[in-house]
Amino acid sequence: MTFKILNTFILILAKLLIGLNFSFANDIKLPSIVVGEKNAPIVIKEYFSLTCSHCASFHKNTYPKVKKELIDTGKVKFEFIDYPLDRLAMFAASIARSIPSESYVETTSLLLSNQKKWAYSKDPVTELLKLSKLFGISEKKFNEILNNKELMEKILKKMEKENSRFNISSTPTFVINDKHVIAGSLKYNEFVKKLKDFELLN
Repeated sequence: MTFKILNTFILILAKLLIGLNFSFANDIKLPSIVVGEKNAPIVIKEYFSLTCSHCASFHKNTYPKVKKELIDTGKVKFEFIDYPLDRLAMFAASIARSIPSESYVETTSLLLSNQKKWAYSKDPVTELLKLSKLFGISEKKFNEILNNKELMEKILKKMEKENSRFNISSTPTFVINDKHVIAGSLKYNEFVKKLKDFELLN
């Protein structure tokens, strides 16, 4: 079963979890994290949460082949969009967003591949700190990030914007060319079949 949340209450829940005084200004933005050719004919946006086991499964079993067969061949441009659906996932997303953007994909990949070690441990924040040190983040900086409400607000505003456009209700969710929506972790052949069904691949 995918990691679901009622989309109507995403922002309400986020405020309760993170304790933000959330406002709907439109001037706070996050830089896009994109891999692939700028003018690739297929643009895939992935909405993922770093504590979502199905997201971890996709990145372990499917994404490497998507990268090799579709992204590296110029067929697909792939954008990663933070969509944390719990407090711990927000902390992890904030860590990933606090390092140089060119290391974002490597960082989130490491967090997802080690998800069981930190997200489901008895002391997940301490385990997250241990992983963060691998990215050069000191304990002092780590604590600053976990209290960086401005950064978390940027992430939440992006979530609100994307949810209003595509009605994202679970992770992982993929939006293809801002038109087609795929929910759930798919195997590579299933993923390709969807693209063929949308007449985007031969």
